[in-house]
Amino acid sequence: MKKILTIFSVLIFTLCLSLNVFASDYWVNLKLIYDGKVHNYSAQKIHITIDSKPIENFNMEPVIIDGRTLVPIRDIFEEMDAEILWNEQSKEATIKKDNNKVTFKIDSNQAIKNNVEIVKLDVPAKIINDYTMVPIRAISDSIGYSVDWDNNIRTIIIETPINQEKEDTTISTETSTEIITSNIEAVSNQKQDGIKIVWDQTYKSINNSEQKRKVINGLDVLVPTWFEIKNSEGDIEDKGSIDYAKWAKEQGYELWALVSNSFDPVITHNTLSNVQKRSKIINSLVEYAKKYDLDGINIDFESVAKEDGNYYLQFIKEATPIFNQNGLVVSVDMYVPTPWTAHYQMEEVGKIVDYVIIMAYDEHYSTSKESGSVSSLPWAEKYMTEATKLVSKDKLIMGVPFYTRVWTETKNADGSVSVVSKSLKMDEALELLQSNNANIIWNKDTKQYYGEYFSNGTTKKIWLEDENSMEERMKVARQLDVKGIAAWKRGHENDKTWDIINKYFK
Repeated sequence: MKKILTIFSVLIFTLCLSLNVFASDYWVNLKLIYDGKVHNYSAQKIHITIDSKPIENFNMEPVIIDGRTLVPIRDIFEEMDAEILWNEQSKEATIKKDNNKVTFKIDSNQAIKNNVEIVKLDVPAKIINDYTMVPIRAISDSIGYSVDWDNNIRTIIIETPINQEKEDTTISTETSTEIITSNIEAVSNQKQDGIKIVWDQTYKSINNSEQKRKVINGLDVLVPTWFEIKNSEGDIEDKGSIDYAKWAKEQGYELWALVSNSFDPVITHNTLSNVQKRSKIINSLVEYAKKYDLDGINIDFESVAKEDGNYYLQFIKEATPIFNQNGLVVSVDMYVPTPWTAHYQMEEVGKIVDYVIIMAYDEHYSTSKESGSVSSLPWAEKYMTEATKLVSKDKLIMGVPFYTRVWTETKNADGSVSVVSKSLKMDEALELLQSNNANIIWNKDTKQYYGEYFSNGTTKKIWLEDENSMEERMKVARQLDVKGIAAWKRGHENDKTWDIINKYFK
């Protein structure tokens, strides 16, 4: 009976998500006490599932601080059957699970894994409202779990790692060999015409869902977010699907799977600075490419430290000829060219790979201190123009956003303004403005429609992304004569978006 009730609760939770019962107006309003201060906190509720089981009855709600989610340690990790130890004198907590142990100290930006490895935390563990709160991704990754975020349903998805010994499709990388590039000549995989790409944020449990089978007319390349360097040993997490790959090929799409560095500077340094680990990563990706019959690899390494820029470039130099020799197109995602991203060495990378995709968005990112456009046209045009001075135009692809943000501005007693934001699909943003009778006007400076309204003492601001702003971007892409466009992310566009894109790129 208990098992039946558990299954029933999961089904109800899933149904609620699909019907959007956990609506965008379900906000958590708290007074948080930490660092000796009281902080007003207002944000949408965060849901968590562990192996598809919803975890909802928290003693303390998960909260987002400095862009990272902190969760009550016992509520979450006891659900994983992890052992939790607390040292009151040293203010240290230890999580033990299987063969992994992670110890961290309150207010420290470092944790210690298995008494040896240092794990860097973007946000330290904290005592909040008398509960021990830990950054869930860093700690979950450290004890061997995978963690994904589905922004559509505001849900952290935690999964137990698959027992690789039981998988028929196990990829062995234990005997990877050092890569020697001097005798390997890169083989270009350039397409001759314009190219239209869309990233598809996916993970194991939704790879084969109905929403991943919607055909996009005119699309050239589908880039699912399938691979991730998950630890400092260079092990790759595989989130791929053979059925998804077959379906994509049936539609005539090329399939370039994305590999990320977990956006973790420590993992990045520990893997890219070591020739054997670089080799391991490259060889693993070649084997996965064979498994899924891939056409390309999309390298998306973000948050690379300045001192690791040369290691990053070396990885590109070693990986590209190997991938090309195996018939794979190599594309690299790059921040816009600025002095603080110069260590990515865009010009040198552009000489090596098949395509450089400029992520011409997040002008105002999720934790920006002021409201603004995700990507105003003058901003995007400026940095795309700079990129054309560094990378050949026949390799350069302009990244465009299929999303926007609603900004909530709250005026504080001291006259300052606090700002929080939430990512929205194109249609969601428009519907939000219309349902609140906002005055929507064309902003000639940003080349976007803009609207704002007032709600519960706060000001809501949205710079819309739609077919109108997309057409302005396509004009710039054509004017700069770049090779094509790449959009983040699939499913966030409105029904007219691809008609506009196909108008400019045949």
